[in-house]
Amino acid sequence: MILGYALSIPDIKSNMLEDLTLDECARYSNIYDLNIFDPNFKVRSKKYNISGTYDGFAIVSELFKQFCEKERYSGLEFCSLPSASGYYWFKIHNVIEFDADARETQFLNYNESCKGYEEIIGATPVCLKNKMALSDGFFRTDLCFGSFAGKSPVELVGDATKNKLITAGFNEIFYKKILDNYDWEKAK
Repeated sequence: MILGYALSIPDIKSNMLEDLTLDECARYSNIYDLNIFDPNFKVRSKKYNISGTYDGFAIVSELFKQFCEKERYSGLEFCSLPSASGYYWFKIHNVIEFDADARETQFLNYNESCKGYEEIIGATPVCLKNKMALSDGFFRTDLCFGSFAGKSPVELVGDATKNKLITAGFNEIFYKKILDNYDWEKAK
């Protein structure tokens, strides 16, 4: 059974955190826990309504924000980017538990004093603990994946949201199925 879809969005070939000075523990954190962005960040390519930076920030246009507001999706935050008028850091506060054991996710280089991992690898295919279909709306995994301060969650939608996004013309999004059970033997 299909539980929902993981969003795969085009990258805009830049890093949000690149010009910021972060402390040593930032490398063991993630973009949601750090909760900062570069106020001087500029969106170089404005051809996408939703895209992502190399370090995991989802960036959306005013048009995408208006779509979400029209649909009355809750649990979303749009952080205005001061140097990129009409663009926002798209934060999702609806959290879904990721099944790291089933996915065989790797947690690398734990730092006791910073209370975090340097890298968390193994986000796809997405495995969720709850085997019920996602409702209409946007969700994110409780785990953030990647390396150093740029670890970020996987953004998720249910079938109804996927269909609404397609109908609204957000063609830059690719949808990866989230299944209720993944057969690792067939995948080898």
